[in-house]
Amino acid sequence: MRVHASQINPNAQLNALCAVKKAAAKREAERTRKKLLDFASKLDGESDSCVVGLGANEEYREQAKEQNQQNEESRKKQKGRADPEDADNSISDWA
Repeated sequence: MRVHASQINPNAQLNALCAVKKAAAKREAERTRKKLLDFASKLDGESDSCVVGLGANEEYREQAKEQNQQNEESRKKQKGRADPEDADNSISDWA
């Protein structure tokens, strides 16, 4: 079997294609990284002018906690008011 110099090596083509794709992916990653850094620096510059109060979030949590406690207390009261005879009647009707 003779091998000619003009014969194309499929593995070499595949390796070259992979190298091209890898280089393109690297360039795209660098471009994305640069955009993210630019955006982050812009946000950092704006953060001085925009102050967010964290206390409002804590107040909201406290209000929600109190409301949950009130709801639980009202449920317990409603359960205590339930007539035990009604519960027996429903069981006897079912059986």
